[in-house]
Amino acid sequence: MKHDHHPHGSKPPKAAHGHAHHGAISGVHDHAADAHSTGAHVDPVCGMSVATDSPHQAEHAGKMHRFCSDKCRTKFLADPGRYLNSAAELAVAPAQPGTRYTCAMHPQIVQDEPGSCPICGMALEPMMPSLDEGENPELIDFRRRFWWTLPLSVIVLALAMVGHQFGGISANARTWLELVLSAPVVLWAGWPFFQRWAQSIANRSPNMWTLIGTGVGAAFGYSLVATLAPGLFPETFREHGRVGVYFEAAAIIVSLTLLGQVLELKARSSTSAAIKALLGLAPKTARRLRDDGSEEEVELTHVHLGDRLRVRPGEKVPV
Repeated sequence: MKHDHHPHGSKPPKAAHGHAHHGAISGVHDHAADAHSTGAHVDPVCGMSVATDSPHQAEHAGKMHRFCSDKCRTKFLADPGRYLNSAAELAVAPAQPGTRYTCAMHPQIVQDEPGSCPICGMALEPMMPSLDEGENPELIDFRRRFWWTLPLSVIVLALAMVGHQFGGISANARTWLELVLSAPVVLWAGWPFFQRWAQSIANRSPNMWTLIGTGVGAAFGYSLVATLAPGLFPETFREHGRVGVYFEAAAIIVSLTLLGQVLELKARSSTSAAIKALLGLAPKTARRLRDDGSEEEVELTHVHLGDRLRVRPGEKVPV
């Protein structure tokens, strides 16, 4: 350890600890370059991954955007700003090299890359939040799925509860209408739940998603068969002129589960925000002493083991 003596009561410099910050910038750059080189694009309207050679393309503000279908392309051209703002919200800063991830419910699960917990199916989170992180991508995704499909769930529920009181809609038409409206809720908004359901079965680890996936799948599957082949069911299954279906149950379960996940993720994000606020108090630069005794101000990422640092009275220690 080198020492530097200073008059007038100034504190001696402190040596930096380790190479934790060395190469962090280049690591992030390489990660971004790898992501850019994959050739995959995101449809700004629906969020689906789109190949580079997609025939559905449109140029806006000097940038070429690719779409999964002509329908999404038409929506984009009608109001580009709306979808570009939504796509910007989904952009998440890449994790710092060396970041480790764990499950909030099962801290014994630790791995070196993002994923889901093999026990409960929840998305893994960084063990130490970074100031460069954006909003939780899972929260953004679930919030979008919830708000886009909530009106459909409400309409399906209304049709199931009081639809028979409307004389202008036949029982058969009401059943098909419920199917059409509930399908996006169950098959798109509820798709992450079915993925976690399958994971719980594969890992032989029953959890909340096992129950939700089984219940929603059974309700929607039974109702689908009752709609496509009502003759398979006895007459006692008929009510108000049709075989009883449970599309509203499947849709409402998905919407309520999404709402619960959004509230939970927002609460966890608030905790992460408090930690980020503490990280923000750390100094971003340090005063490094040269061999001739002069000092230079450098970023903390450029401080290495063996460097001599000067910390003046009242300043924060740059570690």
